[in-house]
Amino acid sequence: MGFKEDADFARFVSVGAIGTAAVADRLRDRYDHHPIELERYAISNKVWQTKVKRLRLPDLLCVRCGLRVESRAKSKLKIMLSHSDSPGRQWDAGGMRDEDLFAFLLADINQDPPHCGAPIFFATGALRASITQARRSAPKAASEGSEVTLTWPCWVPAKRGRFVHVDNEDRIVFEGDDGKVQRYWHWRNWAGPRFVYSKRGEFFQGDEKVLAGVVEQESNPVCSGDSWDLVAALHSSDAVERYAAVKAAGALRHRGLVDVLSEVGEDGLEDWRIRLEAQIALARLEPNPWISQIMQQINDPETEADQQMEAVLAVSELPSDAAAEALAEIAASSNLPSELRAAAAWGLGQGAARRPELLLDRIVDPEPIVALHAISAVDELSSDLRRTLVGWMAGGDAIRASAAAQLLQRHGCVDSLLDACLGGGNARLWALRALGELPPALVRCLAGSRLTPDIEGVLLPMWLGQEDWLRLDGKEGLDALDIQKIRFR
Repeated sequence: MGFKEDADFARFVSVGAIGTAAVADRLRDRYDHHPIELERYAISNKVWQTKVKRLRLPDLLCVRCGLRVESRAKSKLKIMLSHSDSPGRQWDAGGMRDEDLFAFLLADINQDPPHCGAPIFFATGALRASITQARRSAPKAASEGSEVTLTWPCWVPAKRGRFVHVDNEDRIVFEGDDGKVQRYWHWRNWAGPRFVYSKRGEFFQGDEKVLAGVVEQESNPVCSGDSWDLVAALHSSDAVERYAAVKAAGALRHRGLVDVLSEVGEDGLEDWRIRLEAQIALARLEPNPWISQIMQQINDPETEADQQMEAVLAVSELPSDAAAEALAEIAASSNLPSELRAAAAWGLGQGAARRPELLLDRIVDPEPIVALHAISAVDELSSDLRRTLVGWMAGGDAIRASAAAQLLQRHGCVDSLLDACLGGGNARLWALRALGELPPALVRCLAGSRLTPDIEGVLLPMWLGQEDWLRLDGKEGLDALDIQKIRFR
C-alpha cells in the first residue's frame, strides 16, 4: 500500500477516530468518566503498514470505574456491528462484558471541522438479549475473514424535527421543522420489545438521532466513581482485565502499584503486550531505567517487527526527555526497518515529548519514508530552527536546501524566506521558489514593506502559475490525451 492508498484508508479510519474522540468527550463531560484509550490509536487516524497483533480490545476505558466502551461511528447512522464466526472475532469479542457499552453516532468528516452527532449508548448485555432480531448480511470474501454485518432494527429520521408521542394506533408521531406532522408505523413490523429513545418534545437533527429501536438504551451511563479494584485486576486470570488495569495504573501514575507492575514488566511468561504496557506504565514514573529496557527489546534482532512497532508507538506516548532521546536514536538507526524509524520520527513531532529539533537530520534521511514522515511531523518551527534552515539554504547541499525551503514554506515562514533572499546566492533561489508556491495574499500580508518590487517581479510568474488550470487540473487530462494518438491507417 502506497501513500495514496494510505490517504484513502486514513479517510475511512478518520470516521472512527473522530467518533471515538467525541464519545470520550461525552463520557467525560456529561457522565463524569475519566476515559483513556484502551486500544492504542483508537483516537488517531495514522496508518502504519506494520500490522500490530494486539489483543482485541474495546476503544476506551474509564480509569475510575473500569467501564469499557466500544465506539462505532458511522457516516450513515445505524446500530450495526461487524461479526465473524472465527473465535475471537465475534461482534462482542475483546472482553466486552454485559455492563460494558457500545456507542453509536454519526460522524461527518466532509465538514470542516468534522461534525459528530450525540452518541447513543447500549449495554453489551442489551445487544446480546436482542441478537435474534439482528439482520445478518451475506459474508464478505474469505480473504476478509468471511465477515458479516449484524444490523439491529432501528429508525433514524432523515428530517429535523420534534418527537411528539406514540399514538393509539402504535405509530411514532413527530413534527418536522416545517410544522408538518408525520407518523412512522413501520416499527410495528419489528419482533419483540421496541423502544423509543426520545422524551416528548425533544428536538433532533436529521440523520443523526436514533429515535427508536429494538435494543434497550443505557440512557444514563454515569460513572460509579473510584470503584475499580486495580490490585485485584492486576492479578486477574483474564488477559483483558490485566491489560486494562496496567493501562489505568500507568495513566494514573499510581506509585503504590510499582512493585506489582515491576513483576508484570519482568515476567517472561506474561503476554508480551501486557508486559510492554507494564514497562510503559513504569517509565512514566522512572523514565531512564525502563525506557532503556524497552530500547534493548526494540534493538534486539530477535524481536518481531510488530512488537518493535508497538514499543515505538508506546514510547511516543511518554512525555519525557528520555523518551524523545530514545525516539531520536531509533529514527537514526540504519539497522532498523525504515517504517519503524519513520514511526520514531513521527513520535518526535506528534508524540507526547515533541522535540522537532531532533528531527533535523531525519528530514534529509536517505530513506524517503523517514524523511517524509519527519517533514510532515513537524508542527511548529522555533526561531532557532528557522535560522538553521535558512543556513541550510545558503549551503551547497541541494538536498538540505530543498528540505529547508519545504519546511519554511509549509509553515508560512515568510520572514525567514525573505531573510534568505537577502543572503543572495543559492539561498535566494531556494527562497524565491518557496515564496512562489505560497498564496500571494499570504506573502503580501506577512511580508509588508519587505516585499520589494524586485522580489515581487520575480514571484509574479510563479504566482500566475497557481491560477493556470492547464498546469494543475488540466495537466492530467492533457497527458491522458497525448498517449491516445496511435492510429493505424
